[in-house]
Amino acid sequence: MEKTTNKKLADLLEQIGIETRKKIYWEENIDSTQIVRTHPNKTDIAIENAKILLVEDQPSNRKTLEVYLKHKVALVDIAENGKEALELFAENSYDIILMDLQMPIMGGIEASLRIRKLEEERGTKRPVPIIAFTANYYSDDKEISIEIGMDAYLSKPFQCKTLYDLVQDYL
Repeated sequence: MEKTTNKKLADLLEQIGIETRKKIYWEENIDSTQIVRTHPNKTDIAIENAKILLVEDQPSNRKTLEVYLKHKVALVDIAENGKEALELFAENSYDIILMDLQMPIMGGIEASLRIRKLEEERGTKRPVPIIAFTANYYSDDKEISIEIGMDAYLSKPFQCKTLYDLVQDYL
């Protein structure tokens, strides 16, 4: 399984033409939720002014996060898969992206790679922080997420407050 995952990742990286390696800055477990962070490149944007792209395919998870975040931030745009996220990202600017990893049509890993490639093509000076989350706790997703340039990883299930705190770390 590991070789298959790494082969798929290598093929994607080659296809998209992106190279990135981040160092894990912080790793912890809170109530069986695993959190991994790279060193935050803070924007100093107040959370109430933040524009967030939420990418989640499960309707109940999406609605819960949307309702929670809409009371805390300026804007929450919703994408149900990575393809929709990429389309929204191409048309809009966001302060942070919350990206589920396991989705139909286009998963979070591929979408994040493509977002990073778009940023590179645009000459973006400060990439948008991407926080990955997944229920696939025992996979290689944690390492792959950080390796491809995502900024943090959060395993499901998690409390909305935990995600909110993590978002604040990157704003």
